[in-house]
Amino acid sequence: MQQAQRQQAIDQSSKGGVLGILSYLMFKGNIDPALIAMSMPLLAALLSWASTRIGDPQVASFFGTVGVNDGKIVKVAAKKAPAKKAAKKPLGK
Repeated sequence: MQQAQRQQAIDQSSKGGVLGILSYLMFKGNIDPALIAMSMPLLAALLSWASTRIGDPQVASFFGTVGVNDGKIVKVAAKKAPAKKAAKKPLGK
């Protein structure tokens, strides 16, 4: 599990780096700052969509891979509740 978390962190960092480079290039190209700000969510969505096509589609990661279950739902056996003990009747009356 730790390897998957590391891959996810690397993936998110690389996408953030790409967004940073693109915003820098747009500022250097004298594009309107409002247009740059409005384009960031669109660029992030495009990166996310591209990573579903290249890497693991379930986590939108360029570096991730589908787990050992190949993306299938795993059925977990339900736990049985412990049997209730009969309440003790008070002594006396």
